[in-house]
Amino acid sequence: MKQPSAADYELIPPDGGWGWMVVLGVALNTMTSMSLGSVFSVLFGDKLREMGHKTTSAAVIMSIRMAVMQFSGLGSGLVSPSSFLVVKTYFLKARGRAVGMSMAGGNVGQMAMPHLVSFLLEAYGFSGALLVLGGVTMHGPMGSLFFHPLEWHAERRPLAAELQPLRAGVDGDAPADAEASPMRRSKRYASSLSLANSEMGEVTDVVFETHGQKATPANEDIGGAGDQKPQPVWRRVASFMDLDLLRSGVFLNTMLGTGSMVTSSVNFTLLLPFYLQRVVGLPLSDTALCLTMLAVGDFLSRLTVPPVTDRLGARPRHVFFVGAVLTALTRSAVAMSSGLVTLCIWSALSGFARGVAVVNSNMCVADTCPDHKLPAAVGLNMMFAGVLMFGVGPIVGFVRDKTEDYPLCMHLLSGMLLTAMFSWFTEGVVQWYRQKR
Repeated sequence: MKQPSAADYELIPPDGGWGWMVVLGVALNTMTSMSLGSVFSVLFGDKLREMGHKTTSAAVIMSIRMAVMQFSGLGSGLVSPSSFLVVKTYFLKARGRAVGMSMAGGNVGQMAMPHLVSFLLEAYGFSGALLVLGGVTMHGPMGSLFFHPLEWHAERRPLAAELQPLRAGVDGDAPADAEASPMRRSKRYASSLSLANSEMGEVTDVVFETHGQKATPANEDIGGAGDQKPQPVWRRVASFMDLDLLRSGVFLNTMLGTGSMVTSSVNFTLLLPFYLQRVVGLPLSDTALCLTMLAVGDFLSRLTVPPVTDRLGARPRHVFFVGAVLTALTRSAVAMSSGLVTLCIWSALSGFARGVAVVNSNMCVADTCPDHKLPAAVGLNMMFAGVLMFGVGPIVGFVRDKTEDYPLCMHLLSGMLLTAMFSWFTEGVVQWYRQKR
């Protein structure tokens, strides 16, 4: 009797176990590397003012930093996509909870960073504070030591009979139903898509079903092998980078929503310390307290909301929509507040709403594409966010310098986010209407 080979098994994520150590590793990475952006204004605000620069300059610097990170993954830009992908690989049912807990590490850093930066600036000055923060960031790579290959911890389950055509030719044996009709084979290929992933090996003979088109094996000749022509270079590049994702209106709309959230969050975080110190008149210690409350709310939402949404089976897109709308409204409330207690309360609520949305951001992208295209989808989403950020940031800074009005700029950021969510709402209404018909 033939012994089963490795190709006859599929890998089942542990959905826990060592996966929680992976979550801990991601939390350590985000705690030390992704939390510094929230204190940019606190760290560089006085330095930029001494150099004669205004809000536009600060916005340009911050936008360039974030855009480069989104475009190419230099330094901390590698943390976000790789962290999401490794957590997604290890979890199925508890994926929302795991993603939330892993991202909560960044909130722990955001809670501590304002007070740490305030202390370092007073004790060591600008240059000394940067050196110490650089040393803190160097501890981040330790978390990646927990990123073991999935094969070390996954359960190996024999492939079902209907999946055997995926393995045809691996060990030289032809499948028993090699002469099955094309329609039957297409159904089998379509039924196996959700189980095919990178750990099972390359699935080169599957074409995913999109826009109602029937899935067909890609290795079937159409019109004979002699009729095939070499593809143009641009088409091969587009295929290699999965640029066909850009043909999906749902994917484009998803990028608009998630990109607007990232862009508005970065610019709001940049403006908030300036508003608290220069408009409200808070000292550095009270400014740090408001930023800490913002991070506390974000932290609590990432720990409490994902278990609830996982249990209820809520779609990440719906949860993101609610969180984004509440984020816009609470940020505008912050811009209209002046008392310390009121600012702390609205900051905490704004952070909570932001956490609800951000923790579902990449999962919204994952819902719009098959698993094997997810890395490309996340990359395209980051690039779009970088373009949006580089365009919006300097504009917001320019408006602030011309009007001398920080609340106006914060309301504009809320308006941009609400506009993107209106686009999502319109898409949902159109889909509902089509299904009803």
